[in-house]
Amino acid sequence: MSEAMQRMRPMPDAAVLLAGSAFVDPGDPTGELGNPFAVVLGGDVADWDAARRSALARRTGTPETVFIDAFDPAPGDDGWSSIEVAVTVLTPTGEHLGACAHGIMGAVRALADTVSSSGAPHRFKITTSTGVRTQALLHPDGAVELGFQALEARHVAGCGPAVDEVFGVAVSTAGSLPILSVGSPKLTVEVPGATLDMLRARLDRLDYDRLMSLQRDVGVNGIHVYSRDPATGLPACAIQVNAYLGRALVVDRATGVSHAAQVGGDPAVEPGRRLRIAQYTQAGCSAVIAVTKGHRGQVTVGGATTLAEPRIV
Repeated sequence: MSEAMQRMRPMPDAAVLLAGSAFVDPGDPTGELGNPFAVVLGGDVADWDAARRSALARRTGTPETVFIDAFDPAPGDDGWSSIEVAVTVLTPTGEHLGACAHGIMGAVRALADTVSSSGAPHRFKITTSTGVRTQALLHPDGAVELGFQALEARHVAGCGPAVDEVFGVAVSTAGSLPILSVGSPKLTVEVPGATLDMLRARLDRLDYDRLMSLQRDVGVNGIHVYSRDPATGLPACAIQVNAYLGRALVVDRATGVSHAAQVGGDPAVEPGRRLRIAQYTQAGCSAVIAVTKGHRGQVTVGGATTLAEPRIV
């Protein structure tokens, strides 16, 4: 543990919960896009035991509830403030998450609003309870970017039939499928746009138990299915399903780490390319995710977030 991490201190005052959504589209007239999160900070949150944290994560019902365990703000020398943060991210079932996006984006917004109301840009270094680290930038316009390192793809053979069983229709004809990750491994399947549309129409008929079995067998926490824009050949649309959040949240509304992993390992995307990818549920577009591929496996993912008024917990 670094000296800066040792200097971290719990935030003062009463513990509060802030709800919100990440990967929203500022131009969406309905305001319904994005993936919900909850952030808990202040008071004695750092001292809460596992049972209390799990109970609150279950009550929020969001895919990711982020507990701010400690933070250490320091002035930067380039106009940016620098903030080191320790967090615990829990699913509604009490599972600890490492690499994740929308919950950490919400934590970044919540912390920045707490540390400063000046609108100055902030740079964050974040460590999760699982030891996974990421960096985040909060721009003056409120957009949040997370930086990840794409890991080398791992291929698994013979799981196409299992994927077909999960969705109840033919999905993949590939002999082997890649597992792509920036710290959160996903079985990744490329399909034509027409197939993606067909899968969207059937998302209420997923075989949850088969999905859970597949995740356990190949060591992933979801299936990331995407299609390309036929004009550009670049990733354009995606859906993701997972079983680790429980039956009520099998279809993920938005998952930045999956897009970061897929784009980071995609040979069709040249370094420096910035993409806006639409993620879908059965109801339609659920999120708009910005992904930029860097050099040597670096990739950033982010977008806009919203925050509701805090309430004491």
